[in-house]
Amino acid sequence: MKVALLCSGLGTIARGHEVFARSLFELLDGHVDMTLFKGAGEPRERELVAPCLPRNSPLLQHIHIAGQTRWADSMREQERCRIEHETFAYAALPALLAGDYDIIHCLEQEVCTLIHANRHLFRRLPRIVFSNGGAIPAADLPPCDFVQEHTPHNHRFSAKHKAFMIPHGVDLERFRPGLPSSFRERHQIPADAEVVVSVGTIGINHKRMDHVIRELAPLKDRYFLVVAGQESAETPGIKALGRELLGDRVLFTTVEHAALPELLAAADVFVLGSLFETFGIAYIEAMAMGLPVVCTEHPNQQQIVQQGVFIDMARGGVLTRVLRDTDKQTWQRIGKAGRLVAEQQYGLPVLRQLYVQHYQRIANTPVELPTPGAWQRVRQHGLNLWKSARDAVRGRAH
Repeated sequence: MKVALLCSGLGTIARGHEVFARSLFELLDGHVDMTLFKGAGEPRERELVAPCLPRNSPLLQHIHIAGQTRWADSMREQERCRIEHETFAYAALPALLAGDYDIIHCLEQEVCTLIHANRHLFRRLPRIVFSNGGAIPAADLPPCDFVQEHTPHNHRFSAKHKAFMIPHGVDLERFRPGLPSSFRERHQIPADAEVVVSVGTIGINHKRMDHVIRELAPLKDRYFLVVAGQESAETPGIKALGRELLGDRVLFTTVEHAALPELLAAADVFVLGSLFETFGIAYIEAMAMGLPVVCTEHPNQQQIVQQGVFIDMARGGVLTRVLRDTDKQTWQRIGKAGRLVAEQQYGLPVLRQLYVQHYQRIANTPVELPTPGAWQRVRQHGLNLWKSARDAVRGRAH
């Protein structure tokens, strides 16, 4: 059984999406014959680079959006991602055709769509799996043979005849309570401060780091905020807000995933201001460290975190009240309960077994190209006649 795992952003950006791709590849090392396709970086054994036009390329900094719209920045970012995904898919196609894979596991919607549209080129048809990391509704899923969902909530609304559920996992040895850390000392965080950490893209629209800053502002004498994550176009404004409201009681940093356990070991509480996450790997990494998690009360997050503090993140003052009224002993109790959930449900050995079982089932499931129905044949015949007539007219004109 040969599996190709495709992730266009791997090698250029660092989010939960890319962490998942790398972690899955390493998790199944020695258990599944898997090749990792990435958008950038150095080629290694069983790691192929499919050079694409990455979303952060200077060539994509001048995208024109028709008309004036408040969503222009978001639309530009979507367009950058589309270009990255589509150029990556075409760059990966030759190696996919030559590799004779049983399964092609796609992490991006546009990549999945393009590979599926070209599967008639393969010597034998691969099974195409889409990892639905964006919680795309069933009606909007890309064409594929199987869909991986990551939570029971998302699985409930997915394509029932295609969907299976395997959550994200966490390395319980790397992320564990009691790890030594010099993070506080290096960054001169006051010894008596309780550290709140928020990990994610430093932005407003989704991670809502500005909300976390505003909610901590009345408590800056007790708490110190660390915001760690990938920078975005919104980052300068968030940093300015942090300096204005928190002064020297906030730190913005970008850390490699390998250094994340040391950062979390320096914290007392984990907070994420988003109103919804399709999963949120950062949650279970914090839980594995024994950190109490404060997050949105959305059913998806309640099913994932289970032992945390769930609040209405859209309402001002709620996070402030929770942080103000909760003592250290309560935080420690919640953190211990979260670690137990991580051990029981998100440990890597359990997930490895699930992946092997599902991959074997998928590889043994017959797939075939769709046979066009009568209407499709009539429509295609009509299109062919129209094209022939058009070409004939053009020929006479010349």
